[in-house]
Amino acid sequence: MYNESWFYVQKIWCMKKIVLLSVMLSFIVGFTRAFDVSECEERNFTVTAYYSPESGQIFYYKPSFQDEVILNGEWYVWASGKKVFNGMLAGPATYPFWSVIYFPWLGVGEIADRGGAIVLSGERGQSADRIDIWMGRGEEWLIRALTFGKKSMTWYFCNTSTSKVLWKNSLLREQVPVLKYFFDVGIWIQELKPGRKDIRVWTLQKYLVKLWYLNKKHRHGEYNSYTKKALCSYQVAKKIVGSKHPDCWTFGSKTRYTMKLDVQKKWLLPSDLYAKGTFSALLELAQYYNGKPTKNTEVLLDKGGNEGGFVAEAKSSDIFSFYRAYTKWQQSSEIKILQTFLQIQWLYSWSIDGIYSKATTNAVYVFQKNYWLISDADALALRGYFGPATRSKINELRTK
Repeated sequence: MYNESWFYVQKIWCMKKIVLLSVMLSFIVGFTRAFDVSECEERNFTVTAYYSPESGQIFYYKPSFQDEVILNGEWYVWASGKKVFNGMLAGPATYPFWSVIYFPWLGVGEIADRGGAIVLSGERGQSADRIDIWMGRGEEWLIRALTFGKKSMTWYFCNTSTSKVLWKNSLLREQVPVLKYFFDVGIWIQELKPGRKDIRVWTLQKYLVKLWYLNKKHRHGEYNSYTKKALCSYQVAKKIVGSKHPDCWTFGSKTRYTMKLDVQKKWLLPSDLYAKGTFSALLELAQYYNGKPTKNTEVLLDKGGNEGGFVAEAKSSDIFSFYRAYTKWQQSSEIKILQTFLQIQWLYSWSIDGIYSKATTNAVYVFQKNYWLISDADALALRGYFGPATRSKINELRTK
């Protein structure tokens, strides 16, 4: 009787396992079948990733929040006029909005954004069409975007007529790994200059100490005169530049490449460099060496008291070029720069709010008429449209 009961329990347990496995398999197969790639086209893509910065981050890719916004834009609304979402992609201008790209190992994404560097094969030296994947907001997604790097892969492109499924939150961004020694990897892909103070500079100083060019007591994360002198000495010793060269203390591409080879040859990198880590551990490391931010020091206010305003507007605008059009009521820090320019031209007298409002559109239209960029014969939709000719003229005037 005991044996029969035991066999009965085992039978029930096995049946439950079979049912569970069947459910899991049906879910996986169901998702695969739900997205039919029979009408899609295999294409070669060069794929990168980007993110949206937030004020008060522990660290940024660029030296400051403002510089980061200029590079990546803000996270509210993008080129298509649609708010950001998991699965948003930036594609070349010839790719229609809402086109779908299926990544077999990552999920499904939808083109809803553009970018100045997101071009077709053959443009700007690209060997394949560029696609940019939006990762998310904040430091974690900056780490994942940089870890993703630049990949050349063959994926499926599906136009807007392809039957779709509900794929909200179907892009598995969390599958992009977080490296244990992320900063030891990331230090070799970014230019650093004097005046910066964060964990990236601290990592550079770590290797200058290991290479015997910097005293350990000056390793504190601030790119000051000691770091400049140490880096310049390294560049002169390696015959990268002369001691009087204006870039003698800039951590540029040639210096990064040379130093990376040096630390690799001397086995100075961590032994388990590419071991998978956690974002929380990296953030704790960044907090420890960069100082935990406070609202007083990290949240920047503009003259009107608005959070995240542009304090160094003029300095930022000197290096920024407009590269995309904006839709009605789109909000972006780039539009603040545009409004400031139009204000200087005596064409805009409203608040610098970063919204492509009717007042902004009207000011752009007056600018277009002043420089003969539009005529009465043109379509009404082009009045105030921030197209290539308008952008080119404004970029030209702003660089004079």
